[in-house]
This record gives sequence, C-alpha cells and structure tokens, in this order.
Amino acid sequence: MTGGRVLLGGVFVYAAYTKLRTSFLLFAMAIDAYKVMPEWMAVGAAHVLPWVELALGVALIAGIWLRLTSTAATALLAVFFTAMVHAYQPEAKEGLISCGCFGLGEPISGRTLTRDGALLALSAALMMAAYYAARRRRLGNVAAVPAGNPVAP
Repeated sequence: MTGGRVLLGGVFVYAAYTKLRTSFLLFAMAIDAYKVMPEWMAVGAAHVLPWVELALGVALIAGIWLRLTSTAATALLAVFFTAMVHAYQPEAKEGLISCGCFGLGEPISGRTLTRDGALLALSAALMMAAYYAARRRRLGNVAAVPAGNPVAP
C-alpha cells in the first residue's frame, strides 16, 4: 500500500507542478475545451485545482488522513476520467482536446485514457485498503474491551 500511495502522491505533485509553473489561463483554456462548465467556472477551477492536487499529493506521500485523501483522490480522478472519456474522439483528425493532466500539449488518446484509468484503479484500491485498515483497527479495539465492561476505557 505504501508504494502505491507514494506513486499516486508523486503523480499528483507532478501534475500540480506542471500546472503551477505556467499561466493559469492556459490551464483554464484546457479545462474550457472540455465544455463541461461555464468559462468563468473553468477559470476558477484553473486557479484552485493545482493547489488541490498538490495538497492531495503531499498528504498521500506523507500518509496522513488516508481515508479522506484516498477518497478525494479517487473522486477527483473519476471526474477527470469521465470528462476525458466523454471528450475522446478517436476519429477526429484535428482539434483534439488537450488532456490537461500534466500541463498542455498532450491530446486525449487511448494512451492517456489507459494511464488515467490505471491511476483511478490504483486510487480506488488505496481507498478500499484505507477503509479496510481502519475497520480492522476499529474491530481490533472492540475485541480488546473486556466482556464485562461494555464501555471502552
């Protein structure tokens, strides 16, 4: 679980880095190209999203709030993946939408869909593992309470 968590966290940190080192307007244009939200909302998302990715990445790498961060990462990747699948047009010869995953210039393709689908699967597995581990800890604490004492210390 640690290796997958660090890998996913590193991907989020790198994605944030590539977006933060360029003008947010370029990223806003990439978001707007998906045509899933109004332009003003795409500009707002371009301001906020890299910082959310950075925070998620750092938290995943550090291993803090694993249920929350893995759930947020899975939800974010599910939104990204859904938008990419919706925008994917394999028959289009020109005017391809930039993925926007790691900055600009990478059109949505079978390769980007495979990569993001794999990241989504990894994130979902990490989320399930985090919830399972928390459940095991909780059940382990319940088993430690003496049978005659219904109130935990």
